[in-house]
Amino acid sequence: MSQRRELAWPLLAAALWGGMYVISRLTFDAIPPITLGLLRLLIGVAVLALVLRRLPLLRDPRLAGLGALLAGTLMFQFWGTYLAGAASGSLLTLLTPVFVAALAPLVLRESTRRRQWLGIGVALAGATIVSGGAAGSSLLGDLLLVGASLTWGAYTVLGAPLVRRLGALEITAGASLWAIPMMIPGTVIELASGRPLLLSGPAILGALYLGVFATALAWWAWYRGVERLPAVTAAVFFLAQPVVGVALSIPIFHFPLTAGFLAGSVLVVMGMLLAT
Repeated sequence: MSQRRELAWPLLAAALWGGMYVISRLTFDAIPPITLGLLRLLIGVAVLALVLRRLPLLRDPRLAGLGALLAGTLMFQFWGTYLAGAASGSLLTLLTPVFVAALAPLVLRESTRRRQWLGIGVALAGATIVSGGAAGSSLLGDLLLVGASLTWGAYTVLGAPLVRRLGALEITAGASLWAIPMMIPGTVIELASGRPLLLSGPAILGALYLGVFATALAWWAWYRGVERLPAVTAAVFFLAQPVVGVALSIPIFHFPLTAGFLAGSVLVVMGMLLAT
């Protein structure tokens, strides 16, 4: 029963990320992608620092490495979503559990069992059906999104030993703070290229959602799951994202409720149960 309760943490993170790609895509018209990533990070770090009630520890060089992976994930994810579209962004980043399953035995000595691989495969197939299997409109965008899956998978696995020793909140806040200076050069180049920055009301609301919920709360919940569960067990819940995203799009954007969505959602749930 205790482990079942812990499964709620990565599931919460996936649910919060479910609407992230749609909101990001809608916000790109006002805030360029890398700039939006930095703004999201600044808001997220502020929230984490308030909860922590102090600045996080920064002396461990491993935190700088995790910060670099975070910065890379944000830049790859936002730029890739901008180029390839929200559907492709939601689909291609679903490769994260595959990378975690491949890295965990090497880094954490946590074996990935055949049943877990099968569960990941079933859930990934369901998530692909839910996402519509849409190909991106840009090959570069698709490659960047695969890169985001790889960097987030590495962030999950490489951060696990620190998280299990010092706690999810401390490490999430420290890595996020390290990521800020690494995002600044890309933001400066982006804005210097003439991309417009329009801080309208909807854009600010979008940035707040991304910073408070999709960053501070979701990143902490994700590492909270990794802190208490095997990395692969936590990672498989990443595949719930498109189910949440499409479910939100049905009432908001009047997407049709299709048999494919229902069948894919069932496969995602079956795969997650099998893998956990």
